[in-house]
Amino acid sequence: MFRILDEIASVWNRALKNNRDLYFVLILMLSACVAFLPFARESAASNFFVYALLPIVLVYANKRIFESVPGPSGAGFALGAGIVAASFAFNFVFDIGGQGYGLTDYVLLVVGLFLLVYSVSHPLVQFGVAVLVVLRVLTLALSYASESVFVSVSGALVKMVVFFSKILVSPEITSGTVDGEILVGGAAQNSSVFIGWACAGLEELVLIAVILYVLIDSFKLTRVRAILWLAIGVVGSFIVNIVRMVILVWVAYSQGIVDMLWVHTHLGDFLFLVWIGVFWILFFKIALRKTERPKEEVSPS
Repeated sequence: MFRILDEIASVWNRALKNNRDLYFVLILMLSACVAFLPFARESAASNFFVYALLPIVLVYANKRIFESVPGPSGAGFALGAGIVAASFAFNFVFDIGGQGYGLTDYVLLVVGLFLLVYSVSHPLVQFGVAVLVVLRVLTLALSYASESVFVSVSGALVKMVVFFSKILVSPEITSGTVDGEILVGGAAQNSSVFIGWACAGLEELVLIAVILYVLIDSFKLTRVRAILWLAIGVVGSFIVNIVRMVILVWVAYSQGIVDMLWVHTHLGDFLFLVWIGVFWILFFKIALRKTERPKEEVSPS
């Protein structure tokens, strides 16, 4: 059996050999589309993509090292394939609460795909897997603690969203009497919208901060510049999230709650991907260009 696994892994590695990093990115990008499948929870694809972004960043930030990382052995291939299968099988077998495929399942999927492309014996691969697992555990802990933590945060978020909504949408919009509540009016017919933990984008903000730190630290910027770029990334992500919530209030006010719910499902993905793309381009064009060492001129002998 081990011989068969080694032969399968050998064929697989030959297929990936010349463009392993490119195939890895394509596989993870496609994997985030699992959010659109019928058995997935009602979760934005951007939530899935955040977890896929970490190993992508890790690979491209250490591209020269990963070019020398071999593909999986037969046992490693079996382990990766088993984890990928487990990420789907868990819900089909147990289907706890009928909630469907969620973020924890997706993290298992990303780990499995990571091990299908790169050897688990390499320290950087082990580091990437460990960070993915630890991040998911931490965000789960944050989610469970959100009932007590978020109450103190939701008031500030509501005030910011209401402030900009009054200016950009309508002066009718006010905060409600319940934590996280915004009274919309307009086409929403005096309905309320609520900013909950899952909708506030705070979990994604924590993940983005960690991912940006890994990215920036990998390129060995000076401490001041690293803090500056980290701040730009985190603050920019926060501003994009506020913009998203103001747009949702505008849609609810002008079109009604039903249309707002549709936009709520899809808008976050678009804004998130646009911002990440802009930040990525700026970082690579500005930060890395300044860190490149000039080539030494060799005088002809």
